[in-house]
Amino acid sequence: MEDLLKQIERLERPIDLVQNLHERQVKEVPARYVLPCDRRPSPALQAQQSIPVINLAANHSETVSQISQASQDWGFFQIINHGIPLSMLERINGVSKEFFDLPLEEKRRQCPVRPGTNMLEGYGRFFDVSDDTVLDWVDALVHYISPSSIKAVEHWPKNPETYRETFEKYGEEPDLVHGLKPHSDGSLLTVLLDNEVEGLQVRKGTEWYNVIRVPGALVVNIGDILQIISNGKYKSAEHRAGASTDKFRMSTVMFLASQVDVMIAPAPELLDEAHPRLYQPTIAGEYVANYMSKDTLGKTSVEALLIEQK
Repeated sequence: MEDLLKQIERLERPIDLVQNLHERQVKEVPARYVLPCDRRPSPALQAQQSIPVINLAANHSETVSQISQASQDWGFFQIINHGIPLSMLERINGVSKEFFDLPLEEKRRQCPVRPGTNMLEGYGRFFDVSDDTVLDWVDALVHYISPSSIKAVEHWPKNPETYRETFEKYGEEPDLVHGLKPHSDGSLLTVLLDNEVEGLQVRKGTEWYNVIRVPGALVVNIGDILQIISNGKYKSAEHRAGASTDKFRMSTVMFLASQVDVMIAPAPELLDEAHPRLYQPTIAGEYVANYMSKDTLGKTSVEALLIEQK
């Protein structure tokens, strides 16, 4: 909690949000948003190879096998025929855009940054881990949707009026079946819905690949915690989102995470002489706190748990 309060204090300092810069029509990108030359991304491969697309309505055993293989090879995949109506996905994008189109001060008034269960909630910036961090070209609205004990709906947007109803319904639907530097996710699993504006890229090996979006599909990726539980079998892949000069890219991201007091460790049934334990046990909440404190985000946290193999 002390770390969260320090982050709130830092976020309350005068840093321009992306919307503020856009509304002022700045002619030059502020220095804090500019990556050093050696950290600027090279173009992603425009290759035929892309992340797998998995049909959840296909044969069950085949689907399970495809998900397992995609989790090992990529750590990323898209799912189609997932059971969520296209109309619901359109409503999610619609109410999200309505909120982000509101004046900046209105969004701040409705959803001020405040401490959540194990990270910050509200509207603003959540990735500025230190005063010298290079800022991502992104603003975010963060809130918990499940379980009900941590769902503070009184702090959700009241404008648009249908926001709460729409997001609660969307939260129920995934149970049945928002530019960022390279990072992995400190979650168990991540499900992403975007407005199908290109920009998402995934790293496989040493190369970056553009994610060729399939209309109506959801993007799923493995998080650090699942990589640990699977003893490295499933990959928490690095990914990034490029900023567009002429299009507004919006993502609704749901992070599936464990309770903060749960011990995370490789599953015993996956360990044997040929597959020794790769990661030290860690408390989920401590891992997330460590993850959030890293300028590099997820990767440093996972690597810190690696056990030296002799």
